[in-house]
Amino acid sequence: MWRSFRLKSSRLSLQAKISLVLLSVLVPTFLVVTVAENKLMQPLLADQVKQIGITTGQTLATEIVTQKLLSRNDDYTALESRVREFLYLQPSIRRMDVYLPTPSRRFMHNIASSVEEEPEEVHSASILLTEEITADYRRNELDENDWEITVPIVKMPKNPKNPKKILGVVHVNVSMKLVNQIIGILLWATAAAATFSTVFLFLGLSYFLRKTVYNDRKLREAENQNLQLISKLHETERLLMNTEKLAVMGQLTASFAHEIGTPLNAIGGHLQLLKEEMDPASGERMNIIEGQLGKIEQIVKGFLQSTAKPTSQKQLVDLPGVIDQTLRIVRPRSESMSIEIRRDYDRLMGPIRIVPLDLEQILLNLVNNSLDSLRFKIETKEHFKRVLAVSSHLQQEDGNDWAVISIYDTGEGIKKQDISQVLKPFFTTKRPGEGTGLGLTICQELAHKYGGHLEVESKESAWTRVTVKLPYRSETAT
Repeated sequence: MWRSFRLKSSRLSLQAKISLVLLSVLVPTFLVVTVAENKLMQPLLADQVKQIGITTGQTLATEIVTQKLLSRNDDYTALESRVREFLYLQPSIRRMDVYLPTPSRRFMHNIASSVEEEPEEVHSASILLTEEITADYRRNELDENDWEITVPIVKMPKNPKNPKKILGVVHVNVSMKLVNQIIGILLWATAAAATFSTVFLFLGLSYFLRKTVYNDRKLREAENQNLQLISKLHETERLLMNTEKLAVMGQLTASFAHEIGTPLNAIGGHLQLLKEEMDPASGERMNIIEGQLGKIEQIVKGFLQSTAKPTSQKQLVDLPGVIDQTLRIVRPRSESMSIEIRRDYDRLMGPIRIVPLDLEQILLNLVNNSLDSLRFKIETKEHFKRVLAVSSHLQQEDGNDWAVISIYDTGEGIKKQDISQVLKPFFTTKRPGEGTGLGLTICQELAHKYGGHLEVESKESAWTRVTVKLPYRSETAT
């Protein structure tokens, strides 16, 4: 039966599945809220109704004493008129009676009632002369809940030393019908609110489902384009294997594969994020994916034209702007690991002259290395300060001006004996299959291309800082 249910549910559309989930949540919630509301509100409202009956009885008892309604030669017309006035003023009161004890004080005699017919003796027999206010919760002959309230008519003596005198009692019967009506109204209001919420959620889900389908289509297009580029990459590698300079081309192929892998990693991060959350903000991330795909195409085309790396013209580049662009590319990775990004730029420093793609390649490699180090540390140590700090400033050294870029992270660090090896080709501290050992080598080669260099500092299990120094010239000559 369970397999049959799973098979049928798997054939439902996404909207139908969401609708079923929504109903399975709303219906029990509505029932729980309704029961809880009934259990909480009914005692409170019942107590309020009881207080109405007690207050009304006390008011009439006080008037009987103060206005001497019992000393009018057995003419209780005024008293009975007053009793009926109370009945009109309080719709919840079903019946109101005034009882006096018989001379023997063994029975109670009804002298005024809100009903016109003769009071029943059975009802009178159930009334007792009492000195305290009593309130009983009962079911009447119509199978409805009522309050039976008895309030003593007390005449206080002029001399405080004398005992008080109980003249009789006021009996008040208060109906709970109004309370039931109020609870019914609350139930209908809750049902209306639940219906409105369901309709509103359905409309909202329909909108977001359309957005999800659109983003899913874009995602599939990006995946297809990615597969095409990977196919081109394999074809390029096959052509390289047929060249005469196999040794040189082997090294170039390894370097080329790493350069392709870096933007592919960025694409993978954004694609993963799109799978996890589909919202309007995905448009920005789709633009980032398209930019990375364009970069891959540029590298592949350049590689097919020549065995040398793609060349480009030097330009004046705003260093903080390129750093911010790089951090935006890796933002999905950093956000998924809850990493604090810190920036510290020397805004007074002018632009540097460099090929933008080279600078971005350096920054992307170094930042990805820092994120990998933080990820490995998170797997073994959950609680620590996760920081990735990027800074840039101008430094004078040996009479020369240098543009200095620093990448600092609180990841797992590098062993002391490995510091001198990390800039060598194919050396890596990552796990097998997770790194080629060419990232820092490529960064070092690109820095040397402009007369700069890399410096690596680290403390095992604590932090790592990689510093890139590039010559800084204020003139605009290439």
